[in-house]
Amino acid sequence: MARVVVVLPTYDERENIAPLFEKLSGLRDSLGHELHLLFVDDGSPDGTGDEVEGIMKDHDYVHLLQRGSKKGLGTAYLDGFRYAIQTLDPQVFVQMDSDLQHPPESVGPLVEAVLGGGADVAVGSRYIPGGSFEGLKGTRRAVSWGANWMARSVLGLGVHDTTTGFKALSRKAVETLLSVTMHSSGFIFQVESLYVFKQNALRVVEVPFVFELRERGTSKMSDKEVWEFFRSILAMRFRNYKASQEKG
Repeated sequence: MARVVVVLPTYDERENIAPLFEKLSGLRDSLGHELHLLFVDDGSPDGTGDEVEGIMKDHDYVHLLQRGSKKGLGTAYLDGFRYAIQTLDPQVFVQMDSDLQHPPESVGPLVEAVLGGGADVAVGSRYIPGGSFEGLKGTRRAVSWGANWMARSVLGLGVHDTTTGFKALSRKAVETLLSVTMHSSGFIFQVESLYVFKQNALRVVEVPFVFELRERGTSKMSDKEVWEFFRSILAMRFRNYKASQEKG
């Protein structure tokens, strides 16, 4: 039985914590592996951290890493990965949003693609048969389409959904990320991590999922991050992300 840690960055997601916990906890029997939940909170003023701490009192598989202030989605994942390695020693890491737009029932197929299918990275994809982006509306849908087209064209990524934050990663994939210099702190982290995997010849597969409508809270993506996304892709093209053990 492998140990799986779901890393969940949070900022002002208090009203989503309880329903998300209930759905993920329901996977513990069906997943067939030891499941842990690690929330990484950036000092949410709405009391998200307090909500997680209340759940932790009765469930020893729920963990909280408090970072104190808002430092960005990408660094939240990296800090979460480091913390998980140090405290839980997992074989598989799942990264997903805390807003219920990433359906917890899709965690199992992603984990199986890594543990049973031999992938280093399983990407939850909205853009392959069986996937859907119902939860993307209007401008966000157009931005997602444009960002995916640009990432594939400029970086040569052979992935249909380059901007998704729903992934399962092997220990090798996570250690590769932690061994290189990452330049992103926001949403562009999703594309940068895929480019790291490409440069290090890791095996990436896509697993379809349905991106749900957000029922509570608001999106954290700003116009500034959208423009930074497109600028960063161009800069990324010329960087060397080969893992440290391969250098020299």
